[in-house]
Amino acid sequence: MRNNEIVRLGAILFAITFAVALMLALGNLLTEDRINELNIKTQNEARQEVLPSATEFEEIKVKGLGEGDYKTVQNVYVGKNDGNAVGYCVGVAPSGFGGPIEMVVGIDSEGKVTGVTIVNSSETPGLGSKAAEPKFKGQYKGKSTDSPLKVIKSGTPADNEIVAISGATITSNAVTQGVNSAVKVIKEKINQ
Repeated sequence: MRNNEIVRLGAILFAITFAVALMLALGNLLTEDRINELNIKTQNEARQEVLPSATEFEEIKVKGLGEGDYKTVQNVYVGKNDGNAVGYCVGVAPSGFGGPIEMVVGIDSEGKVTGVTIVNSSETPGLGSKAAEPKFKGQYKGKSTDSPLKVIKSGTPADNEIVAISGATITSNAVTQGVNSAVKVIKEKINQ
């Protein structure tokens, strides 16, 4: 009788697990297209935010993205206005404190950073999450790409310096590393 009870409980557990897995699969199937649409919309809005002078964006296929020095670079778009290139938008995902920080970096034709926007992040609320706030990400706008940017803890930043978020140096360094990676891919892969 004990074996029958074990088999019965095992069958019940299997049935419950199977039903839950089936519901999750069905939920994924029903929402997958909508989630993809929202992700595309979010990425398009991010590109428009960091390169506002562009009216259209075209993806550039770049060999070597996701590898070696370009391991955090996800994609590169050229921004155009009336058919003329006005700059580039680079999707990067450097590792922050809470995981990858998905962001888009805008760089104009003159080599200046036009903006940074955080698309997705798991950084600590109230600390690393401040990277998405205008006070922090606004520091990158207008920065020259002549030399790599670096993070300082406090004070008045020089042209190639960014003041860290207090208590979130890892996040500050990650965002800055993402911007430097975007600049590097434009300089070395696009503007050769």
